[in-house]
Amino acid sequence: MDHPEEHVLKTKKDFDDFFYKSPYFAFLDVLGYSNLVRKNTHDALVKLYQDLFTAQMNQVERNLQDLIATRAEKLGERYTDPGIRIVNFSDSIMLWTAHGQPSALREIILAVSSLLSLSMSQGLPLRGAITRQSFSVLERNNLLSVVGMGLVDAYGMEKTQQWSGCIVAPEIVNYFESMEKVLGRRTPSPIRQSELVMEYDIPFVDKNGKPYRKRGHAIDWSNPLFSDDIIRSSFDLHGKKDERPDSDTPQKVQNTVDFHHFCLEKKATPKAATEALIKSLDQQSPARE
Repeated sequence: MDHPEEHVLKTKKDFDDFFYKSPYFAFLDVLGYSNLVRKNTHDALVKLYQDLFTAQMNQVERNLQDLIATRAEKLGERYTDPGIRIVNFSDSIMLWTAHGQPSALREIILAVSSLLSLSMSQGLPLRGAITRQSFSVLERNNLLSVVGMGLVDAYGMEKTQQWSGCIVAPEIVNYFESMEKVLGRRTPSPIRQSELVMEYDIPFVDKNGKPYRKRGHAIDWSNPLFSDDIIRSSFDLHGKKDERPDSDTPQKVQNTVDFHHFCLEKKATPKAATEALIKSLDQQSPARE
């Protein structure tokens, strides 16, 4: 039986449209936001957002646009702009891409890593997830709405983590690993290639509040300049200190510090240094997006 003409992959665009149509969606929340609001005056809260929160999002957007311009100039027609959008509402940040190509995944991971690191340094630790589930962005006049499973899925994964960090949904990892097995080195997994994604026993809590760990992939936000005290104080700054006797915040803090150490040690190993050198040399050669 002949295949319908629309399923025949004749060009790179056909290939990209078939395999990389589904874009990526990231959802991030500020930890301790309710205390932040309750323990600051409205004017102080507005100034805090203007001086720190909004400023850091703008910085990440500028850095991202500079990167996109550089890669577009270097790769020419082989590069497709990921079309990343960043929107903030209250204590939540949402990011999404225009398509699902590996370049879009790498760059939304980079944007999230930058936001996590900057927010930690500003005393506004974030927690979130990146998913590949379906979603739509509806824009009309001054109204912007995000609807679909992408938001619901990312929000659900965000709430169950017991730290400040961001995970990459298993379906993204599994999808690219499956493609790599079938297509080989012609389509290497961007997860495996990325120096900003770490395989790790991620801390979660179940619906009864019981902690557990599950192997997964998390975004590296670590910075050699961050001491344990900087990370610990980030959870308390701006009046956010959780003083409840039964608070699980101390465990979230410790889990965050542990991941920070893990990432720094991982990057300091001779194997990691060798891989970084190989990647640097590889990036100097013509690359296929």
